[in-house]
Amino acid sequence: MKNNLYSVLTLIVFAILFWACAPVQKISRTEKTYSETKKQDENITVSYQLPVVKPMTKTPQTQTKGSVTISIEIAPFTATRNVKQDKTVTYADATKPGYDNYEISNIPEYKISPEAIQFNMKIRNANADVPLHLSQIAFGLFIDGTQWDFPKEFSETWEKGLVSYVAAKEYKIVGPQLAGLYTAQTIFFSLSGVPTAYDRAGNVTKKEKFEWYFDCKTETVHKDERKNYTYEATPIYKEKCQKCSGTGTDPQAYKCSYCDGKGTYVGYDEKTYKCSTCDGSGVVYIKCGNCGGVGVIAYPKSTEAPVKSSITWTGWKVNVTTNPPGAKVSMVDTKTGEYKSVGMSNVEANWYSSDAKSYPIIIEYQGQTLKVLPYDDSGKEIPKVVVDFLSGTPTVTEGKKVN
Repeated sequence: MKNNLYSVLTLIVFAILFWACAPVQKISRTEKTYSETKKQDENITVSYQLPVVKPMTKTPQTQTKGSVTISIEIAPFTATRNVKQDKTVTYADATKPGYDNYEISNIPEYKISPEAIQFNMKIRNANADVPLHLSQIAFGLFIDGTQWDFPKEFSETWEKGLVSYVAAKEYKIVGPQLAGLYTAQTIFFSLSGVPTAYDRAGNVTKKEKFEWYFDCKTETVHKDERKNYTYEATPIYKEKCQKCSGTGTDPQAYKCSYCDGKGTYVGYDEKTYKCSTCDGSGVVYIKCGNCGGVGVIAYPKSTEAPVKSSITWTGWKVNVTTNPPGAKVSMVDTKTGEYKSVGMSNVEANWYSSDAKSYPIIIEYQGQTLKVLPYDDSGKEIPKVVVDFLSGTPTVTEGKKVN
């Protein structure tokens, strides 16, 4: 019985000595401040060219010759505002780890319509006896003296056209694309061989030529607009690790170093025990080196934003004990640089300080406040701070009181 008591006392003494000599558990972290990479909206000027086609003064839009009246109007060109989006990879957002960040620029632009010059033609046949066959009429379109060939489909439709007795018919004639108009100056449109008079038997006795001349100009229009930016975060693309098939464990078995692959070991009492490291198998499996043990491989596209400034905080775990317990304990928050409650004593928390300044632990109890650093009188780092509030005047029994 006496031997057992001595053994217990010895263990207690060793535990006290161990606690007194226990090294502090050093910790550190670096807080970074990143440069602003999001772009601000900006004023821009958007320019576009708008064709303006108008009939010359010498050319009436509506012309009547004999029994036929023909009018031609140019469909006006208009500009429609659209927004073009351009999406590119940009710097990662520090507040969204695990995500790629995309910058979307929204740029106003103007689309001109129609995409080609369009003639709206209306033909009226006032003859009550003979229909007007369009196959008898030749048409031509000239841009600055160069004839433009109409598409085959329109020519076939025109050849089959017929304007009945005392009737009117409308045709939409699509001409050259916009690109062909930006440098053009004159457009000439003609209809030749138009039957305008007939004898009693219905034979054509007179044919006329209808002609229209148009001035073609290009206006450059400038618009004040705003180019703005939006940002979109999407999860980083990941693939299952092929080496470990997504398990995170290297499939290769390695010999257990603790038992040298035997599965058992001989203890200090010379008894044989099953190896707990390999569970008696003699082999162990290690974390997959290809994926770092997570089972997937990430392929990020965004890179870290430029670092504006960084602070490295260093410290260790500190146990704060008070008598009686229940005091409020506050330590500096490395993210904000401000004090934050870490709980009520007795409590263990991470204490940090920076190269520029040491931040004492603040302990508050019933209107009394103490500031204590986790050092002893000689300046040695200690893992425990102890404060006694029972004596009336707070006493720091472990730690260094500061003002």
